[in-house]
Amino acid sequence: MYGTDKMNSTASFPKGEHIQRIALVLQGGGALGAYQAGVYQALHEKGFAPDWVAGTSIGAVNAALIAGNPPERRLDRLREFWHAVSRADLWDVSRLPKELRQAYDAGGIAATVWCGQPGMFTPRIPNPTFGFLAGSAQYASYYDTSPLRDTLLSLVDFDCLNQHYTRLSLGAVHVKTGTPRYFDSLFQRIGPEHIMASGALPPGFPPVPVDGELYWDGGIVSNTPLEVVLDDVPRVNTLCFMVDLFNPNGPEPTSLPEVYARHKDIAYANRSERGIREYQEKHNLRRAVRALYKALPESKRNDPALKELAELGCRTTMEVVHLSYRGKPWETATRDADFSAVAIAERWDQGYQDAAQALKQKAWMLPVPPHVGVVVYEQDLDVQT
Repeated sequence: MYGTDKMNSTASFPKGEHIQRIALVLQGGGALGAYQAGVYQALHEKGFAPDWVAGTSIGAVNAALIAGNPPERRLDRLREFWHAVSRADLWDVSRLPKELRQAYDAGGIAATVWCGQPGMFTPRIPNPTFGFLAGSAQYASYYDTSPLRDTLLSLVDFDCLNQHYTRLSLGAVHVKTGTPRYFDSLFQRIGPEHIMASGALPPGFPPVPVDGELYWDGGIVSNTPLEVVLDDVPRVNTLCFMVDLFNPNGPEPTSLPEVYARHKDIAYANRSERGIREYQEKHNLRRAVRALYKALPESKRNDPALKELAELGCRTTMEVVHLSYRGKPWETATRDADFSAVAIAERWDQGYQDAAQALKQKAWMLPVPPHVGVVVYEQDLDVQT
């Protein structure tokens, strides 16, 4: 439905001799997550099989579909999921003028709000006396997400997922303390509840119990789980494909719907940009510490106190290929609830094209200055150091 395989994921590729690990980081963003599936298709076709996938919200679902299946089945499972949760269109709306497309999409989004989305969630029937406020915290939401559990059980091979063929990390937040947490297949067995917890965005979706504690969507605190990859120890040279669903760059809004859409983009994308900047500063400082230690005379390098300080440094390089979904002119602030089959296919194709261009450019093959620990290749493939 959304593209065809052209190359087995085990094919060789020019990743560079210095790369020791490939990571894929997937942001949350509801129906926009089809863009990430398109990105993965391009990676798959060129043999870029990730060693580690980290995700939050819909990114957690995509990540689980990738890590929870053998390489030859991953694309099929992604297609099955996005086909199952998409809404069939009555006619070809791809060529409609902007205003008519917005009206059509608004009708579909309203249907999702009132009727739910097959394979993901259904409206919760409120208590006639207390509405949605009655009962335990686990049921205080507008929707019931048990259909998503059934979908995950049918499309994710949890035995495969927990064999550590591909590491999986899922971002969530503890309801009572507000503490972020990553569920990680390297340290625990992952089940459908961990994936659902990562996508339990209130007040629409209920918190999900994991080991007796309730968790919400990790996007409340950090919508892009980049830090779990970049802060991992021991550190190794990593090529990280970071796929965001909200773009910090966009035109000035000229109407209230455009204002709401632009506001959402900035709010979610700014966290990613800030996280990258902070990590660049921190990791470049680690490289500087290591460089200064190596510049010391031998007698100083044997000083136990200086050796201990040197351990704070590192010599690894983190190269981040940053891809972001760019909204269409007709999309509004509620585009992340637009599960129209046409919209899903358009986003999938855009992700595929963007990733294919990045892979063709191979910017990470260029030499990295010795004092730089983090290099970011943005969508236009300019280098930021």
